[in-house]
Amino acid sequence: MKKSTPFLKAGLSLSILLVCAVSHAANINLDDCSLLTAKPLRADFQTWLNKNRKLANEGNFEAAKMVAAEANNRLACLEEKIAEKSQWTMTMSGADGASETTSNPGITDIKKYPEAFSALKDAVRYMHQAGTNDPAYRGMSAQLVLRYLAVLPESLETAYEDVSGANQLECVMKRTFGKRDQKFACASHRTTLAQLSVKLPAERRAELDAKGQQWAANFK
Repeated sequence: MKKSTPFLKAGLSLSILLVCAVSHAANINLDDCSLLTAKPLRADFQTWLNKNRKLANEGNFEAAKMVAAEANNRLACLEEKIAEKSQWTMTMSGADGASETTSNPGITDIKKYPEAFSALKDAVRYMHQAGTNDPAYRGMSAQLVLRYLAVLPESLETAYEDVSGANQLECVMKRTFGKRDQKFACASHRTTLAQLSVKLPAERRAELDAKGQQWAANFK
């Protein structure tokens, strides 16, 4: 497996990735909760994080995947600590394949925990960004928004459009991505789409579906 493949740690009710790899920087293991949640962050990790966030903000896809993995794993670490329960899963993403599962709800009243809420917002942001070029990340971003929709109402429409596009690409157009389990992925997309759809009026869903379809049609 390529070393550039990011970790994504299993987390409560979100479909997450756990890929056995390390970042380009030596000794930076994105599956290490003690590294991700340290105060202060280790100097070399802070430098790595600053660099990759900057690249992601400039539109670098690989950097977006790495900081999405970091934010998601940081959230999962905090969920495990705060909720004191976690249902861990392993999936794989990108060219190496992917499948999703679900587990229990996340942190109740997450806004009361600034570190966790910050990690949540970072994870949604960077997963959505990485989803520009990877339907797996679109689906995961939508699942995360759905799980924490009470505190992310402004992300509802983006989440619906994301998973609608992923569903169109993988399940309607039946595009395949490496060893990604398409049947499992489509079941996940359909479930997320159905749960989000009831929270939007029909006319708005149609508009967002059209945008998702356009993204899928233009995907290369």
